[in-house]
Amino acid sequence: MKKSIYSALSLTMAFSLMLSGCAKGDNPSSSSPAAATTASSAVPKKAVKLKMWGGIPEESGPKDVVTKWNSAHPDIQVEYTRYVNDDSGNTKLDTALISNSDAPDIFFSYGETNYNRRANAGVTYPLDDLISKYKLNVDDLIGKDNVVPFKGKTHYLPAMKLLSSVMINQTALEKAGEKIPAQGWTWDDYMALAEKLHTPDQKGSFIKVPDDNMVRFAILENKPVDSYYTADGLSTFDSPAVKKGMEYQKALQDKGLSVKWPEIIANKLLPPNELLTGKSAMIFGGTHLLRNVKDTKSFPHDFKTIFAPVPQLEKGGKVNTAGFNDFMSINNTSSNKDEAFQFISWYLTEGNLLMIPGGRLPSSKKIDVDKVAELMVGDAANLINVDSLKSLIKGDYTFPVQTISTALPEMTKIINEETEKYVMGVQPLDKAIQNMKTRADQAIKAEKK
Repeated sequence: MKKSIYSALSLTMAFSLMLSGCAKGDNPSSSSPAAATTASSAVPKKAVKLKMWGGIPEESGPKDVVTKWNSAHPDIQVEYTRYVNDDSGNTKLDTALISNSDAPDIFFSYGETNYNRRANAGVTYPLDDLISKYKLNVDDLIGKDNVVPFKGKTHYLPAMKLLSSVMINQTALEKAGEKIPAQGWTWDDYMALAEKLHTPDQKGSFIKVPDDNMVRFAILENKPVDSYYTADGLSTFDSPAVKKGMEYQKALQDKGLSVKWPEIIANKLLPPNELLTGKSAMIFGGTHLLRNVKDTKSFPHDFKTIFAPVPQLEKGGKVNTAGFNDFMSINNTSSNKDEAFQFISWYLTEGNLLMIPGGRLPSSKKIDVDKVAELMVGDAANLINVDSLKSLIKGDYTFPVQTISTALPEMTKIINEETEKYVMGVQPLDKAIQNMKTRADQAIKAEKK
């Protein structure tokens, strides 16, 4: 039933049929564990209240998700709390997770660094027994290789497949006389395009630092699996890819093609604002920024946004630096783990469809990409180059996978700190690479003790 729904019906119709189908007596235990609980709860008891924390604004999907779930499950009511996915917001979530009161039952982690920190802190509950109990076929739904175990156990399930993208002002590109970049274009091509797009009134490029610096991109593309680690367990931070990433990052600033590193941090500049207000012609973003493109109230603009593939270190490469994200976990201290997992199962099979208009591509392998693209665009075809978005979604990619997490947050911090000192002219290139390698190896050895 789900296959036909994914391929042929609108989102609204899909939910309507899913719900009506269950009401007619389909066997819910084989497809939706959550539905089984609903059916067995004909006599309402005191409702279990689940607290769920995530980083997406309520109006971009979570409100619809919670409303849909709560209306169908009076015995399990979900309350959503939004935290801002920045350092301050993640600290707020980390604190809440160990709180003796008001702690979330379910929470989203965005990116492996945040997830690994929480797994290492012991706040994530292993889901394997619940997966078996409720017969959720993770391999059929997401692909077992797309979920990285932690100490042999499953501590999260990804709800979204994020696609990174270079987002380009179509009007600026046409004025420059350039074509939309094709899959396999390189960072050298990117630098050349940034120069052509650059005008006295508009920067040619914006890449948010320190989070999205080009050194990290180079490391991921150079070695997609366990990018930070060599075969002997030390860091890869002396690889030629690191040198190239650093040179690209510094050249952007030295040539004036981008806002300078300290100005980005001091003013907390964000990619969608830089693109959609016309300050930059090209940014590094992704499908998660579609909601910003469509938000003409916050960002009044009349140009179309192009979604181009991620540039590669080597021509013809196909690494997309994003991948599976929106990691859903259950708090280890939750008293409602069964109910929390029932919600997660429903979210992964049905609920996350409601997140599509906000730009979040479901992690399910069964989606119809043309239909998803239409839902993502909605009534904003005048603001989005739809063909480029469809091409991005249909692309064949290699996603980075990190099975090792030794000192991972510390290594990310080291990349950012040493790159910043090089870009700002505080230390030469060779010294920056040497420091990065030495500090990362020390961090790995210290954590292994």
